[in-house]
Amino acid sequence: MSPADSAAIVIKRIFLAMGTQVSVTLALDHAQRRSEAETALDEIEQRITRFGRDCWAWGDGRLAQINRELEAGGAVTLPADLQPLFRRAWQIRQKTGGLYEPRVAALVKLWGFADINQLGQAPPAAAQLQPLLAALRSAPDYDGGEHYGPAPQTGWDFGGIGKGYIVDAALEQLRMRGYAHAIVDAGGNLAARGSRGDRPWHIGIRDPRVPADSGLLLASLDVCDETVNTHGDDQRYFEYQGRRYAHILDPRSGEPVQGLHALTVVHADGCVAEAEGAALFVAGAAGWREMAARLGIEQVLVVTGGGRVQATAALAARLRAQPGGVIDIVD
Repeated sequence: MSPADSAAIVIKRIFLAMGTQVSVTLALDHAQRRSEAETALDEIEQRITRFGRDCWAWGDGRLAQINRELEAGGAVTLPADLQPLFRRAWQIRQKTGGLYEPRVAALVKLWGFADINQLGQAPPAAAQLQPLLAALRSAPDYDGGEHYGPAPQTGWDFGGIGKGYIVDAALEQLRMRGYAHAIVDAGGNLAARGSRGDRPWHIGIRDPRVPADSGLLLASLDVCDETVNTHGDDQRYFEYQGRRYAHILDPRSGEPVQGLHALTVVHADGCVAEAEGAALFVAGAAGWREMAARLGIEQVLVVTGGGRVQATAALAARLRAQPGGVIDIVD
């Protein structure tokens, strides 16, 4: 997804963080100085980069250290500034009945999705998978406090909520600095505030059925004060014996989800759009509508495994399909 062109004067910053390209775009009021806006962008870049390091499940950041201690069988003290993210992730985990599960780091690593530069080549053996599933099932609940564990052979992974969380936080920081008109795009998670001059922000949703570099869109829409988050099986995957294995895991089986190409949620809350959107993706072609109704998510766009494009009525009314495109409206 990317902001569409506009005649408004904007400042845009692009950098790498959280394993993806991040862009931050500001639309300035006439009284705002470019130099001051660049300073604000410096702060946002530093914050998102730091978050990506500290909240990556592996590597040398703080979450990685927590996971090493948990994997070894120890209990951990959670950093005070990260506790709100742990709590939010756990709240959504409970709300979705575990279809969104933030404690899958060990499973993600086993499947080879921990490093985007070194993806897995084949599914793991059942003898490797089952002990990690058993460890996840026996891991203790999180009580929302400063401690967690012991939970051996498990680890927390914020890959399904972290971008929504930090993008919303970055936009709020910009608002407090006086920049009420901004958009942040973090690789499949795009959030906007305000407008672009005298017009709304206009964004495109990429068509997952064609190569990423084709530039072809599935649809586009105007957004204001909301997040557009897309999960897809085309973003990080490997193929084995003619079958695609993508990075979104079903925590019930420990295996990559099958059945959908992509699922997009539009919502005012970035964490809801990302984490609850992940739960919808796990629910699959047969279950996403029921789960969306249960969660109160009204705006959803889906591309099924067979290539059929579906949208809820609330979102379909806003979408501009590309020429020749067909979007079926579902209740």
